[in-house]
Amino acid sequence: MYRRLCQAVMRTAEVVSGILFFGLIGAVALQVIARNILSLPMLWTSDVAQLLFSWLIFVGAAIGLRQGAHYFVDLWPAGDSPARRAISWFGILVSVVVVFILVSNGWALSMARARGEIQSIGISRMWLYLPIPVSGVMMALFLVEIALKQWRGETF
Repeated sequence: MYRRLCQAVMRTAEVVSGILFFGLIGAVALQVIARNILSLPMLWTSDVAQLLFSWLIFVGAAIGLRQGAHYFVDLWPAGDSPARRAISWFGILVSVVVVFILVSNGWALSMARARGEIQSIGISRMWLYLPIPVSGVMMALFLVEIALKQWRGETF
């Protein structure tokens, strides 16, 4: 059941990320065309691109965690040994600390910037920083799944 929940969150994040990516490409393309061909600067396109890029980076980091796509240093020879399991658990614990920092400090930063406004698009600056804690929550969800797999002795 938990695996299905994580899979649903993952699929939703992948679809949303795909949409955001095409939006980012569109905003940047519009900015280049407007500036270089039409000689008409569009200030809002750079702010939209920055907003979409922020969401893509942090949601993408959570997706990468679940897929095991982040870089890692292989400290111990392949195989199942107590030392290798201990290193894996250490990695999970360090990840929990990172997730805690992302959620707590990301939320505080989002709330601190909530009163500011991105003038060109008329929305709160909170939306620029909100992907930090959202990513942290997604990572926490996926870390529980990774820890359960580790507990059962499955590879992840």
